[in-house]
Amino acid sequence: MRKLPVLLLFFWIVFSESSYQNAPFFFSKSKGKAAIQTVAARETASPEIQAVRQKIRGFLISNGINGNVAIVKDGTILFNEGIGFAHFSDQSKNHPSTTHPIGSITKAIVAACVLQLQEKGKLSIYDPVKNYFPHFPNGGNIELVHLLTHTSGIQEPHGHTAHHSPETLIRLVEHKPVKFSPGSQWDYNDANYVILGLIVEKVSGMPLHDYIQKNIFEPAKMTHSGFMTEKDKSVHSSVGYWKRMNHLVAIPMRNPNSLFGYADIYATALDVCKFDQALTSGKLLKKESLAAMLKPGSRSGYGLGLYNVGYAFYSRGVLGGWESLHVYYKDDTSITVLLNVRDKNLDIHQLAKELFKLTASEIPSPLSRSGDSSFYTV
Repeated sequence: MRKLPVLLLFFWIVFSESSYQNAPFFFSKSKGKAAIQTVAARETASPEIQAVRQKIRGFLISNGINGNVAIVKDGTILFNEGIGFAHFSDQSKNHPSTTHPIGSITKAIVAACVLQLQEKGKLSIYDPVKNYFPHFPNGGNIELVHLLTHTSGIQEPHGHTAHHSPETLIRLVEHKPVKFSPGSQWDYNDANYVILGLIVEKVSGMPLHDYIQKNIFEPAKMTHSGFMTEKDKSVHSSVGYWKRMNHLVAIPMRNPNSLFGYADIYATALDVCKFDQALTSGKLLKKESLAAMLKPGSRSGYGLGLYNVGYAFYSRGVLGGWESLHVYYKDDTSITVLLNVRDKNLDIHQLAKELFKLTASEIPSPLSRSGDSSFYTV
């Protein structure tokens, strides 16, 4: 593949003319039920949309992308296709209905749950954690907002992501001192969202998965999304691979119980776009809650489950052989990329930027395989 210089500095200048903005700028012009119905509709595409789809398809194939991509703009599906193979062993292909684990994109969904409960008056994001876990370290000073923004200072127990249940994690955290005072530093830590998942259960009186199904998936019409569990670790329909040199290595799924609250959801690419559309159209949260969600809690640009880079918000997930990214731009374009081949030399952020250029009828740059992700902080 030809390598052209990565134009990261150019994109920084062009796209960051406006720094962090208030969330109402992100609030979709297409509001409510009609927007969701449009996303779900199976209408005959216009010649213009067909031409855009052909360009996107050719770009993905020429750059060796393997996974699923969905692009929705103003409630209209511009692209929703699978590229490459879901299973290389039997050569079964990725289709629009192929589901992949979405990794840490799950955090944005859990953050939306917390904000919904705040809207219902059942909690406040400024509640101290000790209200829910009396023995929590520094629990009188650590607030839910610190968990949401990864500024709590709690320690993640070594190896918890592979072996420990959520309840065991809480006990382990309770026996470890905090690393810094809450709000003073940013430290991305999956354990924050495990704790938030348990708090959602305590406050709602429902298992977390049931709450998400009823209050996120159903109103957003995410009909192809679900949860990986110990009983069914491979409920998703793709296999995740690592690319090492010119070889692909299938990576086994980790214990789903250890992914609770931060990485145990699977979805199609279109379903993740539907989440973005529902989030910004008022279907899931009030405008004030969306503003809180997108307010950066640290220099990282991370708000409540999402990064805000001024012209867009996004989150990224990495789990085993899967890598995922969803980006919502201020012009109401939502792009979701779900890859089931992880290539350390492929920059998923650059891929999303080139796809966005295609939606604006611009000429994309061939993807650099430098792996330079410096434009984003993840």
